[in-house]
Amino acid sequence: MPVQQKQNIKGFTLLELLVIVAIISILAGIGYPNFNKWNRDRLIRVQAEKITNLFTTATTQVERGAYPYVRVEFVNGTSPGQIIVKGINQDMLSKKINGPTDPACSVADFTKTSDYEVDEITSHTLDDKTYIPGLAPKAGKTSVGSGGAICFSKGGKYFKQHGSTDLQGNIAFDNNSSAPTNNYVTVCHLSSSNCDAVSKSFDDEYHAYLVRYSRFGLITKYKWNIKTSDWSSQ
Repeated sequence: MPVQQKQNIKGFTLLELLVIVAIISILAGIGYPNFNKWNRDRLIRVQAEKITNLFTTATTQVERGAYPYVRVEFVNGTSPGQIIVKGINQDMLSKKINGPTDPACSVADFTKTSDYEVDEITSHTLDDKTYIPGLAPKAGKTSVGSGGAICFSKGGKYFKQHGSTDLQGNIAFDNNSSAPTNNYVTVCHLSSSNCDAVSKSFDDEYHAYLVRYSRFGLITKYKWNIKTSDWSSQ
């Protein structure tokens, strides 16, 4: 009868297990703050990219001639803040141009009636952790659209800013202090206590992004650089 060999099986001692648990806890404690900060940055970066794409879609429609007059609106009172892009065709724009006043980027210019067509091109609702100072400011634990709007036309002839979009303070880019502009959208985390592009006041713990637009349809995305206290193009 074969002799059964004794198996030499060893397990972890209680002390060894406690050491392993302690090491894992230390590594988790070190890594969690970094992960949390990375996750906050990711949330705001995604929102900035979606807003960049929304503006790009709007200006592309203008340049292609699909909609010669397009309005990017931060819809009044929406919670969280909603951004809608609407467009009117050439016939409708001609009626506006030949009317008593030029297009003014007002709500009336983009209100559909029985004889006046307005199309919704695209829209985006902000993440519930995101707000845009001035255009979709904080309201309690969410953001609320201000009703401000930007209108684009081919060649920039009827480019206009309506409401709160024209009330933002001017800031300079690329070290060009002689050409400040308020053609931008600042995107911040709802938990940020500071998010002021004019005074360059931002929280170190929360990342901020900015989408810059021009009357001629150039769209650029920036990220706030804490080290240089300036915007870095992305």
